[in-house]
Amino acid sequence: MKLTNIALCAAMAITAVAAPAFAQDITLKASHNANAEEPYGVGLRKMAEVLEAKTDGAATIQVFDNATLGDEMESIQGTQMGTVDIAVTANSTLSNFVRDLSVFSLPFIFENAEQMDRALSDPAVRDAIQTELEKQGFHLLAVFSAGTRHIMTKKPIETLADMEGLKIRTMQNPAHVDTFNAFGANATPIAYTELYGALETGVVDGAEAANTNFYSQKFYEVAPDWAVVGWLELVAPVIMGKAAYDALPEDVQAALDEAGLEAGKFERATYLASDNARFADLEEVGVKMTRPDTTAFREAAAPVQQKYLETEGQKKIFELLKSVE
Repeated sequence: MKLTNIALCAAMAITAVAAPAFAQDITLKASHNANAEEPYGVGLRKMAEVLEAKTDGAATIQVFDNATLGDEMESIQGTQMGTVDIAVTANSTLSNFVRDLSVFSLPFIFENAEQMDRALSDPAVRDAIQTELEKQGFHLLAVFSAGTRHIMTKKPIETLADMEGLKIRTMQNPAHVDTFNAFGANATPIAYTELYGALETGVVDGAEAANTNFYSQKFYEVAPDWAVVGWLELVAPVIMGKAAYDALPEDVQAALDEAGLEAGKFERATYLASDNARFADLEEVGVKMTRPDTTAFREAAAPVQQKYLETEGQKKIFELLKSVE
């Protein structure tokens, strides 16, 4: 009888050691403002899938699409208040909370989408971004892509000189305004919802956009020329509140970080494939594309980069991004 009890206790001890250490029933709420089938939603669901696999089902992510939990600003605030666990946000919105991330709004900080992917996969780059986020109470899980930006106009843009004097709609972002003024245009910040009408009536001569929204919003109907210059690679960080992240068991933290890294690469590849597929769609509807040599554009934008590199954090991130080939 004593031997049986000893054997039973030993078996229980072995089972306890072998059992997964993961806490049970952790469900994280993730918010984004796009449709479920768009890259943000696809990326978050990839993160959920990987996290669930790595934790043997003990932790998962419930994805809320279409700004169900609030717009980007509300979702960021939600991660601070505990009403949202994970948020995908345009970098320009997050920069209101983490100033040093405004470096990602600068022109030509990446050579192209492929170099951006390599840079955002680099541990030193991620550590630098993480450092700035943690200062403001956030934790980085991933960096998603939000598309490569080009220029729509009513006449072909073959060289930088063709930009001279054109009224170009930009976001209400000082670095964007300065960039298009440096290109020789007259930057004109107006609401996105007013853009189609402004192009149609001649209030502006063009705008900057990504393939996706140029096509989906049918801007080509009123601005049929498309200059493929890739002046900006938009990024969308995926964040948690640091307090909520720190409250998770360490093994779940590790699994979540791994899931974020994998989901970031997956989403960026998904967005790039989607973006590239739009070129054929644009050709089908009669868009006239040019592919100017961007050397002169990059030279014109260089002083804008330097103007907005104001803090040590911005400068460090910028140099790290540039160092990745």
